[in-house]
Amino acid sequence: MRRIPTLLEVMMSAILLVAGLYMLYEPSLNKSSNQAAILIGGAVCLSLGLITLVSAVRSILWHRHMLRHAVPNHHLDATGADHKA
Repeated sequence: MRRIPTLLEVMMSAILLVAGLYMLYEPSLNKSSNQAAILIGGAVCLSLGLITLVSAVRSILWHRHMLRHAVPNHHLDATGADHKA
C-alpha cells in the first residue's frame, strides 16, 4: 500500500534534482537579466529534491525493517511445545 506513494516520491525527487541541476547550470551559459532568480530557483529545486529523496529512502528502509520483523516465528512456538511435553 505504501509502494505507490514512495515510488512517486522517488520520481518527484528525480525530477526536482534534474530541474535544479539544469537551473543551476543554465544561467552560466547565457547571461540573462534574471540570473539570480534562476540560481535561487535551482538551489531550491535541488534542495527539495534531495530532501524528498532522503525521505523516500528512509521510508523504504523503514518498511523493509517492519516487514522483516512482522514475520511470525512459528519455529519458536513449536520448540516451546516440544519442551513442555
